Amino acid sequence: MRDRYVLHRYQLAATTRPSDVGDIFAINPIRRSLAAILISLGLIVGPLTFMRGDAQVAVLLATSWFSFSTLVMCIPVLLISLLEEGWNQLQRRVWPTIDELDLSPRARHLLHRHGFVTIGKVERTPDGVLLLLSNMDSQTLHEIRRSVNLYRYQKWQENGFR
Repeated sequence: MRDRYVLHRYQLAATTRPSDVGDIFAINPIRRSLAAILISLGLIVGPLTFMRGDAQVAVLLATSWFSFSTLVMCIPVLLISLLEEGWNQLQRRVWPTIDELDLSPRARHLLHRHGFVTIGKVERTPDGVLLLLSNMDSQTLHEIRRSVNLYRYQKWQENGFR
């Protein structure tokens, strides 16, 4: 599991575009927007709770414009990011990706390069078609088919042999 996490972080860093460098929400938008929302709410609720009189008014005037503008920008980012992550989780559950297979990096890259993203698509493709892919040999095809069969067998066992 740790290797998948490291691989995911490496892939995420490799896919970050130079235009994303200035975007604070480019990496982990859920955590960052939630943190910004909580800090903004703290800047609003804190003075209302712990201060009274002129000090409360001064702190609220100084920080409320920042807090409200942050809330206006971060709440939509948080909601969209949560919806997107939920959709991605649903897709991975319904259509598992080839990243869940125990494949060599060469075989995984070969399938990704030719547009094979889901296990179902690889499973439905005949051996003859897979052998026509560039750099595909019978050993790699055997590795892919073995890995798909092992994945299906593990899922069958997890479901109680149904």
